Amino acid sequence: MLKTEIHEPTWFFDLEWVPDAAGAMRLYDLSPETTELEAMEKLWQDTPNYDAEDNPRPFVKYLFSRVVSISFLSRRIVYTDGERHVEFGLHSLPKLPLDGSGSNEGEIIGQFLHWVGVRNPQLVGFNSMESDLQVLIQRGLVNEVRAESFSDRPNKPWEGRDYFDKFGEAHLDLIKLLSPGTMKPTLNGLARLCGFPGKIDIDGKQVAELWLAGELAKIVEYNQIDTLNTYLVWLRVVNFAGKVTEEQYIAEQDDVRAFLETESDKEENDHLRRFLAKWDL
Repeated sequence: MLKTEIHEPTWFFDLEWVPDAAGAMRLYDLSPETTELEAMEKLWQDTPNYDAEDNPRPFVKYLFSRVVSISFLSRRIVYTDGERHVEFGLHSLPKLPLDGSGSNEGEIIGQFLHWVGVRNPQLVGFNSMESDLQVLIQRGLVNEVRAESFSDRPNKPWEGRDYFDKFGEAHLDLIKLLSPGTMKPTLNGLARLCGFPGKIDIDGKQVAELWLAGELAKIVEYNQIDTLNTYLVWLRVVNFAGKVTEEQYIAEQDDVRAFLETESDKEENDHLRRFLAKWDL
């Protein structure tokens, strides 16, 4: 099922985006008085499957989608007094708690791709090869992002990592393992059936509304929850594939639970407290 052993380090990642109002202003030559909502509505209305009553906010093409949040969970093995543990870090761009400066798309894409290029982690996502990666590239071009190290590709597959290789595992898209056809599970559905929390009280359809309401923090929190669910599904996958022993699988669940309990002690992390409350080991 998996061709290689577990990589070090591994980053589990997810993006959130909204229709690009500023791009719509340029694309349609809208007047300066046009509001952000009006500009976004123009993008929705120009989408082929738009329907004023049944589908007023259809999925907008990646090119017209502004990235507002990137979340990733880092994972690596450490040894303390000869005992194996898994060390985690939960990160977001922009960072929580927010400092009021908002979300600069070019900066968060540039920072993420820079550190991926420097750290060389295995990237793990859910529907990320056909979705998140495409958004990062297209919106990176729009924002004049330079991602030289991230973009490096080896001459031969065995000579190094290649995040663009659909048949390699430097970028592991879980959906490709689970169902490459039309019967694709959703992350929320799979996580819930596996006994994980899944989405808590927000889903992707609400992201644009939260953005318009100035609720960026809630978007970042939602982004982190999806990232955690992606990791937990991956852990179930590597256990299924025999890439960890049964003892390591059980111990890693204890490690991530302990990590999240520590993180949930921070005042700004109520979403992690609610996540833990829904996760029964």
